Amino acid sequence: MFSIPVSRIGTARLLLAAVLLLLGALAGCGRLKDDAALLADARSYQARGEPKAAIIQVKNVLQRTPGNGQARLLLGQLYLEVGDAVSAEKELQRADALKMPAADVLPALGTAMVLQGHYEQALARLPDEPAQPRWQAVRGDALLGLQRIEAARTVFEQILRRQPASAGALLGLARIAQSEHHPDAALSLADRAIAAAPAEPAAYRLRGELLRMQGQFDPALAAFRKAAALRPQLLQSRVDIVALYLQAGKLAQARAELATVHKMAPNSPQLAYQQALMDFQERKLASAQEQLQLVLRAAPDHMPSILLMGAVELARGALPQSEQHLRRFLDAHPGHHYATRLLAGIAVRNGNPDEALRLLAPMLEPPQEDAEALALAGEAYMKLRLYAKASAVYARAIALAPRAATLHSALGLSRMAMGETEQALAELEQAAALETSTPRAGLLLVLAQLRNKENGKALRTITQMEKNQGGSALIYNLKGGVLLANQDMAGARASFQRALALDPRSQAALDNLTQLDLYEHHPEQARLRLETALQGDRKNVQLLTALGQLALVQGQTVAARDWLARAAAAAPDAPQPAIVLARFDLQHGNAPQGLLLAQKLQATYPDRPDVLALLADTQAGAGNVEGALDSLSKLALLQPGSAPVQLRIAATEMALKQTDAALRSLERALALQPDYPEAQAALAGLHMRRSEYDGALRVIRIMQQQHADNPLPYKLEGDVMMLQRQGAAALRAYQHGYQLQASGPMVMAMHDALRLAGQAGDAKARLTRWLQDHPTDQAVRMHLAQGLLADKDYGAAIVQFDQAVRQDPANILALNNLAWACQQQKDPRARAYAERAYQRAPHNPAVLDTLGWILRDQGEAARALPLLQQASSLAPGAQEIRYHYAVLLAGAGQRQEARRQFQQLLASKDFRRRDEVQVMMAKW
Repeated sequence: MFSIPVSRIGTARLLLAAVLLLLGALAGCGRLKDDAALLADARSYQARGEPKAAIIQVKNVLQRTPGNGQARLLLGQLYLEVGDAVSAEKELQRADALKMPAADVLPALGTAMVLQGHYEQALARLPDEPAQPRWQAVRGDALLGLQRIEAARTVFEQILRRQPASAGALLGLARIAQSEHHPDAALSLADRAIAAAPAEPAAYRLRGELLRMQGQFDPALAAFRKAAALRPQLLQSRVDIVALYLQAGKLAQARAELATVHKMAPNSPQLAYQQALMDFQERKLASAQEQLQLVLRAAPDHMPSILLMGAVELARGALPQSEQHLRRFLDAHPGHHYATRLLAGIAVRNGNPDEALRLLAPMLEPPQEDAEALALAGEAYMKLRLYAKASAVYARAIALAPRAATLHSALGLSRMAMGETEQALAELEQAAALETSTPRAGLLLVLAQLRNKENGKALRTITQMEKNQGGSALIYNLKGGVLLANQDMAGARASFQRALALDPRSQAALDNLTQLDLYEHHPEQARLRLETALQGDRKNVQLLTALGQLALVQGQTVAARDWLARAAAAAPDAPQPAIVLARFDLQHGNAPQGLLLAQKLQATYPDRPDVLALLADTQAGAGNVEGALDSLSKLALLQPGSAPVQLRIAATEMALKQTDAALRSLERALALQPDYPEAQAALAGLHMRRSEYDGALRVIRIMQQQHADNPLPYKLEGDVMMLQRQGAAALRAYQHGYQLQASGPMVMAMHDALRLAGQAGDAKARLTRWLQDHPTDQAVRMHLAQGLLADKDYGAAIVQFDQAVRQDPANILALNNLAWACQQQKDPRARAYAERAYQRAPHNPAVLDTLGWILRDQGEAARALPLLQQASSLAPGAQEIRYHYAVLLAGAGQRQEARRQFQQLLASKDFRRRDEVQVMMAKW
C-alpha cells in the first residue's frame, strides 16, 4: 500500500492551498477582464448601429455586477437610442445614484424625461448652467414643451453664441420657428443642424416633419428614410414613415410599413399608437380604442394617445369621455389647435356656443387663424343667432380655403338666416358645384330652393345629383321631399320606399313614410312599419322615439310614454332620450316625474347646458319657480355671453314678480345682442306691465327702426294702445303689421281691437273669414271658440271646439273646453269628451276639474271628490278649482274642511264668488 510520509502531508496541504489561491486570483482577473471586454463589445455594437446587441452585452455585465455605474450609464444611453425613454430614465437615475459624472448623465436623463413629456421634472433635474451646453439644450427642449417660447429661445441662442454649430440648439430654434408659422426659417435651421451633425437622426426627422406639414410628401419621405437608415433600430423614424403614409391617405403602404416595423418590436406602444391612428382613419373606432388602451396602460401620460383617445371618443359620440381626455391633453399643451377645435366642437354640440367661442378666440385672428377654427366659430355664432357675425367668419374661412364646399354651405345658411336669399343660394350652388361626390352640399341647396319656393329648380338639382352620385337612400329621401312639395304624393311615397329598400334602417325614410301615412289617415300602417323595423334592432333609440311620437299623435299618451321610456332605457349613457322623456312628462301634466328625471340627469351631467335648461323647465312646471331661477343662474355661468339665457332668467323673474331684477336681466340680454327682437319685446312687455307706456313705446320705436319688415313691433304698439283702451289706434298698428305679414296672431289681435272698439260683429267676421282661407289654423279657431265661450254662446263654441278636436285629437284644451261647453248645454256628450281628455292628460288640473264637476252633476260625487282634490293640489292658485273642491267637500258632509277651503278663497280680494260662498257658509 502506497502511503505518504507524515513529514510530507503538511507540504502537500500547503501546495494545495497555494494552487487554490492562484486559481482564485486567476478567476478574479478573468471576471474583471470579462466586464471590461463586454462593455467594449457593447460600445463596438453601438458604433456599428446595433444597439440591441449592445444592450444584451451591458445586461450581462449588470447581471454579475449590478453596481457598475459605467454599465448603467451606457444602458440608459442605449435605451434612448432605441426610443425606450421609460427604461432609459430608470437606468440613468441609477447611474446618477452611482455617482457617474453629471456631464454624462444629466443630458441623457433630461432627454428621457422630455421624451415622456415630463418637462417640469427635467427642468428641476437640470441646473441652469450656461457652461453645460449639452444639458442646456435639453432645458430648452423642456421649456419649449411647456410653451415657454421666449425662455426656450433665450436658452438656444445662448448656446449658439458659445457653440455656433450646436445641432441641439439649431433644432430647438427650428421647432420655435415651426410653432410661429415660419416654415422656411424652420427648414433652414433644420438644414443647418444636419450640416452640423450629419449622423444625427433627429435633424432629419424634424426636416421630414416640416416638409410633411408643407404637403411635400416625397421630400418628407426621403428625410424620414434617411433618419431610419442612420439608426435602423430607432422605431420612431419608422413610425414617422407610417404616419406620413397615413396622412397622405396611402393606407396600403402604411399598413405594409407597420407590419414590417411590428416585427422589430411587436409589443411597442408606439406601434400600437400608429395602429390606432390607422384604425381611426378607417373608422374602426372600437379597434382604435383598444389599441390606445394598450398604449395608455404602458404609458399613462402619453399625450398623443390621450389626444387621439379624445378624438376617438368624440367620433363614438361619447362626449363626456372625449371632453375629459381633451382637457387633460390641453392642460399639458395649452392652445393646441386640433385639441382646442375638438373641445370647441363638443361645446357647440352641448349647447354651449359661448364656451366654444372662448376656446377658439386665440385661433380667430392672424397669424393664428385657420379655416377650421373660423368655421367652428361660425357654427357657434349661428347657435347664438348672431347671423351677421357667422357670415363674417365664414367668409374669412373661405378666403383661407376657397375650395372648401362645407364653408360655402355654411356661409349660404348664415346668409339665408339673414334674409339674403340670392347671396345664400349663390353660395349653396357653389358648394354643390365643388362637392359633387357627396350629397351634403346638394342637400342644402335643394332645401334652400324649396324654402324659396323654387320647386322646379329643386327637382332639377336633385336629378343632377342622381346623375353625379348614383342612387342612394339619402338622395331618394331628398327626392321624395321635393315631390312632396310639388304635391306628388304617389311619387313621394315611391321615392321614400326606394330609399328604405336601399337602407332598411334609414330613419329619414321611415319618418317620411310615417308622415305620409298620417296625412292619408293610415296610422296603423305606420306603426306596423316601425315595429317591423324594430324587430331587427330592439334597442334602436330613434325607432322607439318615433313609435312614441306616433302614439302621441294618435292620442295614446300612456303608450307614448312607454315607448319613450324604453328609448331612454335603451341608451342609459346618452342624455338626449331621457331629456325627451322628461319633457314629455312636463308637457303632459306630470311635472313631478319630469322633475325627478331632470334631477337624475343633472347629477350625472352637472355642466350640460341642455340638462340645466330642462331642470329649470321642470322645476317651473312643478311650481318651484325659485329653483328654476337658480338653475338658470347656473346656466348663465356656463353661457355668460348668451342673450337667450338672460331672456329666460328675465321671464322667470317676472313670474316671481321681481320686475326690477327682470329689467336688469333684459338689459344684459340687449347689451349682449342689441337687436334681439325677443328681448326687446319682453322689455316692452315689462314696461307695459308696469304701466310705463312711454318706455314701452321707446323700445318699440327702436325695434321698428331695426326690424322695419318685422310685424312684431307693430303688434306690440297695438298692445300698448289696447292697454290704454285706444281700440282704433290699436287697430291701425295691427293692420300695419298685418300688411307686412298676414298671420293668425295678427288676425286675433285685430279681432280683440275691433271688440274693444265696439265692433263685435266685424271682429267675429274677420276671424271667420280667416278660418275659411286657413281652416287648419288651430290657434285662430281656438281664439274664436274661447271668445264664444266667454260670451256664453255655447252652441257656436261647441261647433268650433269640435272642429279643433277633429283636426287635432291631442288638443287637450279644445277637448276639455268642448266637454265644459256641452255640460252647459246639457249635452249628453259632455262626459264622454271629459273622459277622453282625462285619458290623454290624467294629471292636468283643468281636465280633472271639468271631469269632476260633470261627475258631480251626474250624481257621482264619490268619484268626483278625489279628482277635484288632486286638481286643487296640482293648481293651488286656481280659485275656480278650489271652489269646486270645497263645494264637493260640503256635499260630502266634510264641512270643516270645506270651510277651510272657502276661507282661503275669501282671503283673496279678487275672488268673484264671495257672496255665493258667504250665503252657503251662513246656512251651516
